[in-house]
Amino acid sequence: MGGRPSGKRPRKGGGAMSQSAVTTRATEETRASLTAPALGAILTAGGAVATVMLALDLTWLGIVALDMYKSQLGTLMRPQPDVLAAGLFYAMYVVATTAYGSMGAKSVGDAVNRGGALGLVAYGTYELTNWAVITGWPVMLVPADIAWGIALTAISSVVGHLVLVRMGRP
Repeated sequence: MGGRPSGKRPRKGGGAMSQSAVTTRATEETRASLTAPALGAILTAGGAVATVMLALDLTWLGIVALDMYKSQLGTLMRPQPDVLAAGLFYAMYVVATTAYGSMGAKSVGDAVNRGGALGLVAYGTYELTNWAVITGWPVMLVPADIAWGIALTAISSVVGHLVLVRMGRP
């Protein structure tokens, strides 16, 4: 009669897993699959964040607030933006917004809060640093830009979060 008698545990190093180890491993794999979105979902959410962010920011900077920036910045403002610098900023900011604001959120309200907080830190850092070190930096731009950063990042975070939810992330 080959094999081991039923009811006995395998010897150490025997290669078989105990029932509790199997259950623990299955539970961990289930948790991981529920909390970590698939790469396709992450890329789709990031694409949605980038699209919304770019559309809103181009509307804000190119139409809604263009006259304010021109009047406040004067000769500090370039006739045309530096596309490389803008592209680098957007690439980094979309990744941060997707990771922190969208993927990290547990609900739409949480995405608003997380995105808003990220916008406050990012745009606040930019504006307050400029105000601190650039002679004549227009004080009027400080609250306007920070408020815009909060709104832009909160909205973009919500869109990314909704894409993830729609793609099956809880």
